[in-house]
Amino acid sequence: MKKLLGVAAYALLLVFSACSAKTGMRSRPEFGPPAVARDSLSVFQTGIASWYGDDFNGKTTANGEIYDMSKLTAAHQNLPFHTLVEVENLENKKKVLVRVNDRGPFLKNRIIDLSLQAAQRLEMAEQGTAEVKLRVLRWGGATIDGETPANGGLKCFVQAGAFSVKENAEDMLLTLGEIFPDLCFRIALEDGMFKIISTKLTAAQDCREVIKKLAAFHLQGFIRETDIFPEK
Repeated sequence: MKKLLGVAAYALLLVFSACSAKTGMRSRPEFGPPAVARDSLSVFQTGIASWYGDDFNGKTTANGEIYDMSKLTAAHQNLPFHTLVEVENLENKKKVLVRVNDRGPFLKNRIIDLSLQAAQRLEMAEQGTAEVKLRVLRWGGATIDGETPANGGLKCFVQAGAFSVKENAEDMLLTLGEIFPDLCFRIALEDGMFKIISTKLTAAQDCREVIKKLAAFHLQGFIRETDIFPEK
């Protein structure tokens, strides 16, 4: 399988976007949440992961989204929609963070169905399946205050990463899009690095809340008072 990459134009400012995009997988009836302890540090489930792509791309998922196989999403039989799950390939120790927006898989002994992008991140797309561990990092669609971008007033920005390799920045952008569905992040080239920066937020408190949420997912960020992008 060829790795799916967005088309990027090199310039002094190189801009990508991780704004909210409602994308997803196959339709199935909703199940109740599993009765297990909500401990994000413990292994929730171990078993076989599979993935699906072209046959379902563009079709409606169980939660009403449209499946986009280039996003980091997954189908699970009973985890609540919008739950964020860390999937670890036990063979190569590769990990990926996915958001549940569909129901499945429906074959015996398989515990999660991944998007093509997620399968490629785990380096399991060619073989089709892999033994994985699942760890729940966020249950359901719980959010925090201060995720919505502001429209005016004094602002601050959050930088959520700086990468020397563009593809690594694009991968992080996909992950941020799942963690912050209502906040837009972009990539800009500054000082020879691909930096991921949020759109402007209403106040320093909002920026601190975003950084706190990043830390909950073991990601680092810091507040910057200026933006790289020119005002329109």
